[in-house]
Amino acid sequence: MSKQHSYWIETNHHDLSNSVSNQIKKLLTKSKWVANKTNHDYLIIIGGDGTYVRFLRKYYEKRTKIVCINTGTVGFYSKFIGKNIKSFIPTITDDNNFTHPQLLEININDKFIFNAMNEVVIQSLNTVKMDVFINGSLYENYMGSGVLVTTRTGSTGQAKSNGGAIIFPNVDAFEFVELSPTNHTKHHSFNAPAILCSSAKIELNNFKSSQRCDLIIDGMRVRHINSEDKITITKQDAPFSLCFSGEVKSYISKLQQTFIKG
Repeated sequence: MSKQHSYWIETNHHDLSNSVSNQIKKLLTKSKWVANKTNHDYLIIIGGDGTYVRFLRKYYEKRTKIVCINTGTVGFYSKFIGKNIKSFIPTITDDNNFTHPQLLEININDKFIFNAMNEVVIQSLNTVKMDVFINGSLYENYMGSGVLVTTRTGSTGQAKSNGGAIIFPNVDAFEFVELSPTNHTKHHSFNAPAILCSSAKIELNNFKSSQRCDLIIDGMRVRHINSEDKITITKQDAPFSLCFSGEVKSYISKLQQTFIKG
């Protein structure tokens, strides 16, 4: 006897998303799939990338299969676009179409651990100084408005807006970006993004700022940074899996549609 699949749908409740949700429900019901909010094999998220990241926070430690249907403007995490859901069930029941995306693990003082799908930002209202270590070696004594660490999927967001590189899906790396670094005769930063291998470890400490300095994870302010804090950032593969096309051609098409063609 074949296994009975369970699912749950989350949407941003826009008209198109609701329409697609109804279409998916009819399709899955016809195939004898069961809706279960608390215990499901598949989570189907309908909306844009912001909707995906918002709902994802509840699933960092779970082994759910996640399927995104883009009804927004970007859709970097989506396998399907709008109502174009031909071959939906055959696609999502094929494990070859799923991959474990990158997450960042943020460890503060060996007491608090957070995860980020896109990026972690440490930013001051004024100027902040900090020491930056990579794999235990001092990289720089940074001074500026803050720093950002991004996954490859997050590289097209705030990191790109601040001069970071676009990391393609088939590159196993993450990125360190300085935000408005200060450069004058008494202080110099590299003033360039750094692409790090997946096993790298970033350590940030010795924070100094005359204004409030915040830790921001995927756009959400999580806590204030104190001078005695020690922050360690590493990359890990997520327990959950994502139905995602890592083909270069498809990725370039999304880049062009988002940043060039509009």
